Amino acid sequence: MYCGTFDRGLWRSKDGGSSWEAIGTLPSFGEVFPANAIHMGAITAVSVSPAKGDDGNGIVYVGTEPSAMFVSKNGGDNFELLTDYRQMPSYSSWFFPQRTYTHHVKHIEIDANNPETIYTTIEVGGLIKSVDGGMTWTEEKEGNYPQDIHVLKSHCNAPNRLYGVLGDSFLKEPGQEYAESNDGGKTWNYICSGLKHHYAYQMAVNPNDPENIIIATSSNPHVAHDYNNGNCESFIYKKEKNGSWAEMNAGLPTPKGTIIPVLKATSDGTFYLFSNKGVYQSVDGGSNWTSLEIPWENRFMEQHPYEMLIIK
Repeated sequence: MYCGTFDRGLWRSKDGGSSWEAIGTLPSFGEVFPANAIHMGAITAVSVSPAKGDDGNGIVYVGTEPSAMFVSKNGGDNFELLTDYRQMPSYSSWFFPQRTYTHHVKHIEIDANNPETIYTTIEVGGLIKSVDGGMTWTEEKEGNYPQDIHVLKSHCNAPNRLYGVLGDSFLKEPGQEYAESNDGGKTWNYICSGLKHHYAYQMAVNPNDPENIIIATSSNPHVAHDYNNGNCESFIYKKEKNGSWAEMNAGLPTPKGTIIPVLKATSDGTFYLFSNKGVYQSVDGGSNWTSLEIPWENRFMEQHPYEMLIIK
């Protein structure tokens, strides 16, 4: 397994997380970057492909700040730069709102039906796509395309369908919190009926049902991410086929005081939610939730979760 950090590079564990080693990280003071390393210390996205590398393990893709994509085909022992995206026509307009002088790869999605197709989202810069395993990249920017895709998903039972949760309502206008594409990212439809909170940050889709979707939202980025003495808030919504979004709260902690959570789904259709208030599970498509009995320290209550790995 792999863990990206914002200022200390990429780490790897070969024993299920009991111990970790730094890989592809920054050189010591006065040294130069080795040619086969990741040339940035800020790791912002990691994805392991089902396609196998030279060692028989999944190919590892790593996104950074400033925006760049690296790949390892030997389990993280060596990396090569695939792209720094500077050839993209809109590159000069990309920015991250909190650090407007830079931007980063926000999410990497390996297509569920073809591992040669890779999607990366740039915060803020839209969707960049490769159909040859990362060798070449193109922008997907037709019509009213989303610019700030926080999480992007594909589905094995819905070829060419993409799902995205967005921050675009704070770049453009309300009503652009969630969007879908049915043509691999060329065109998009905004599907926001029922959403009362306009900042969407996390999402999970049932692997067995491409219409069963849950998302995590908040009123704005500040109350989503900043604990601020318990003044943070987050809300969970569920959507099924041809329906509007409906808020779900049965079994979950109160929205007030809950930092926006991480959402995941496993192959059996179970949803998981990880927030500053614990880990929760839903076995009925996201309608009802139960808290998992995991020891929870008081200091966790003010911390922001960013990722969750479920091992079964």
